[in-house]
Amino acid sequence: MPLIGVSAAPPFTFNGRLVLCVIAVSAFAFAIASDCCRAAEAWPQLQFDARRSGNAEDRQLADKPLSLIAARPLGDAVFTAPVVADNRVFVVDGSGTAHCFDAATLEPIWKRETSLDKRGRFANVNNVSSPAVAGDYLHFGTMTGAYYVLRVADGSVAAKIELGVGDPIFSSPAISDDGQTVYIASLGSRVYALKPNGDIRWTWDFVREVLKFDGDRWDGEAWAAHKNGRVTWQDQFCCSRDLAVVGKTAIVPCGGSIVWLVDDGDRPTLKARYAPKESPATLGMSLGADGAVYRQWYRRDNGGSIEVLRIAGEKIERTVVAGTESNYDSQSSMGFSAVALRGEDVFRTRPEEGFGLVRHRAGAEPQRLGAFPSIAPPIVVGHHVLSCCLDGKLHVVSLAGEGALRAGVEQSWSFRTAFDKPLTAPPAVCDGRVYFGGEDGYLYALGPDGHGELPSEDLALDRVRSPLSGKFTDERYNWFTNFADLANTNRIAEQDLRPPFKLRWIRRIEGTIKHLSAHGGGRSFTHTAEGQLFAVEQETGRLLWRRYYPGVHVSYTAPIYHDGRVLVAQAGFEKSRVRCFDAATGKLQWEAPFSGSPSWNRQLPPLVHEGRVYYCFSTGRYTGKDWLFEHQATRGFPDSHKPLVKCWDLATGKEIWSLDFSEHGAGGDDAGLCMLDGKLFYSCYFGNNNPPGVTAAIEPATGKVLWKNLEYAVHGGCTISAKDGRLYLGGYNAVGGKDNHIYCLDASDGKLIWQSDPLGWAIHVVTLADTFAFTHAQYRQGTLLDLAAGKQICNLTQGYNCTRFTMAGRYLLGANMDIYDTADNNRLIATGPAVDVLLCVGAHVSNGRIFFTTNGGGLQLSMAYGVEAR
Repeated sequence: MPLIGVSAAPPFTFNGRLVLCVIAVSAFAFAIASDCCRAAEAWPQLQFDARRSGNAEDRQLADKPLSLIAARPLGDAVFTAPVVADNRVFVVDGSGTAHCFDAATLEPIWKRETSLDKRGRFANVNNVSSPAVAGDYLHFGTMTGAYYVLRVADGSVAAKIELGVGDPIFSSPAISDDGQTVYIASLGSRVYALKPNGDIRWTWDFVREVLKFDGDRWDGEAWAAHKNGRVTWQDQFCCSRDLAVVGKTAIVPCGGSIVWLVDDGDRPTLKARYAPKESPATLGMSLGADGAVYRQWYRRDNGGSIEVLRIAGEKIERTVVAGTESNYDSQSSMGFSAVALRGEDVFRTRPEEGFGLVRHRAGAEPQRLGAFPSIAPPIVVGHHVLSCCLDGKLHVVSLAGEGALRAGVEQSWSFRTAFDKPLTAPPAVCDGRVYFGGEDGYLYALGPDGHGELPSEDLALDRVRSPLSGKFTDERYNWFTNFADLANTNRIAEQDLRPPFKLRWIRRIEGTIKHLSAHGGGRSFTHTAEGQLFAVEQETGRLLWRRYYPGVHVSYTAPIYHDGRVLVAQAGFEKSRVRCFDAATGKLQWEAPFSGSPSWNRQLPPLVHEGRVYYCFSTGRYTGKDWLFEHQATRGFPDSHKPLVKCWDLATGKEIWSLDFSEHGAGGDDAGLCMLDGKLFYSCYFGNNNPPGVTAAIEPATGKVLWKNLEYAVHGGCTISAKDGRLYLGGYNAVGGKDNHIYCLDASDGKLIWQSDPLGWAIHVVTLADTFAFTHAQYRQGTLLDLAAGKQICNLTQGYNCTRFTMAGRYLLGANMDIYDTADNNRLIATGPAVDVLLCVGAHVSNGRIFFTTNGGGLQLSMAYGVEAR
């Protein structure tokens, strides 16, 4: 046994000899004696290291479930990961307040609030920049664009840096391996290298250096002048996810690009830039030990994968992690977070029932580790994988024995938080304890011998703290549904829209959408195709509540707000449900079954009228790759697909009546509903069959059919709209010939009033102004039609995808905040910022503000206009 220390006793005489007594101390004895005073473990930054590897192989957790040490209330929901250093835990809540706790007991030590800088545009809410500890300093960014460096000892401010006026910070700081440099980036892709105390070593600006734009990057009018046209995918710049660092190289996700910046001491060098066609959005990024970039990307319609990028000489080599691919016709959902890396193993999470937590290994089938739906990166600690999940639980899976049970080893266990609210950031693990925060506003600490009690006080974070302001707060100015008003008639918003336009708030989302948000009660409601429904303050964008339901698959479903309730139809392979929630709290009130395709046919929300709920669908059953109905298809539907309309009681969800139109044809998943003058109108496409569809007037209370028209109906990918006693029917497909038309019917008897001039596709909905209608043809152009007789006035908006446009007064609103003035020769007056690659969804106006959610760029924003913008 090696000797590591000696101790001498006083000498003495034995048998006439002088004896020197030496006591040897073994390493084993020393270890026992010093165990209680050994240095505590540290977890200095998001996902453990600057590479965001999420891998702490030398850490260990007990092979049994941990218990609660304590749970401490913070000032807001927690969207960031905690960090640990010197026996202290640090966390930043959604309001940008930094908290410091004792790591062993979770007793509070200090907290530091961060205020809104007078020059900032944004409220200090939804903070997602996780803190990092660099020596004696705590670093983190805020949503106001202010970056803070605090002294870890007492929370005092050592430095405060403005990363550009009105430029929020989403990315978490990354600390170099030697601890001497902290790299940070703003949402506008301004990159900084700092010393631990906050001194700036260098800065670099993607928008100026690469895009060559010197104006206000958040100003659409400035972009329109710079581009002399609209922004495109090539103008994306938002660093909405976390940068990462390996050695002296910082890798930054700037919009759809990935850039490699080499730190040369006093300046950076742009080593490489990866920007493939359309530059899909980065939704998560981690680095391998060799510097390989593992990127979760998204382009369109559930299409993405984990791609691996390596620099090889002058080229960037790209491969894909097998088993991570998803597409529009795939039964697998995509992911929304960074991966964890250990050797060649890739650990991945996603919001998918059955395959939430998966390990990918070269040459092997993906290994399902648990049905734990998540939008947070996983963490690998010792022989355990940890995942914070949308079900409000921390799930821990053992990798011991590669799946084989070992004596005394728990294969997996879960900890359920107090209020079942989602956990959307990864944990930290130190000294056998686990720390994580939740959207319930509590910081949790678990350990081997915890004896804490779950909190019982709901912090009421779902309350609106900042009520609507301005001239249009009355509920009549709400945008209630995907199609504007409660009747789904797609009216134009008349709310004095006019330039200039200025960004009010922007927030990060983890989901995909193809519809517009609903608004009411000072809240905005959005549903993701993967099963999340969330509410935010209209005034600030602050997240109020989030609900998740498993089994929802690529369900591009719009919600509807009505008198304190929000309803949404959530579709999946195994089951589909219309669900009714309390709009203030997100509490489920009732649910009712329906069936049919889960795909983009679900953009039509339920309809609400006089205490009743209406919805249309089919009896179709979908499996495999046949789940998706293409709007452009004219072949029709299987005979087993019966077109149905159902009515439920709004208060209880009990069925009142049901209508089956299958005597006329098959279909139901490509249909629309609207209300006009106290009547319910239904129109359904059967394919180019005989008849091609049905349009009917229905008595809302009883379900009695008042009239039917079997000659004219919506004809693919378009709902029905109505105004002034007339119904308007569009679609993708030509019916009875090669030319496509919009049909105008008399709402009193269903007879044809006019057939429009020939045009291209008329998709989504026919938007109705006072004297003209707007309709859009995918990849071609938009068209204005005279409402009196359907004559074409002009074409505009060239080259957009399947964009859902809206109108507000004289202005037409498209994707990426494109705004056209129809009274000024259809001039593009504003465009950008370019926050989305795929132009599927446009903006809309509610309560005197503009709102826009990207299809898959992971961002949602709101703009002011007119006097308020000035």
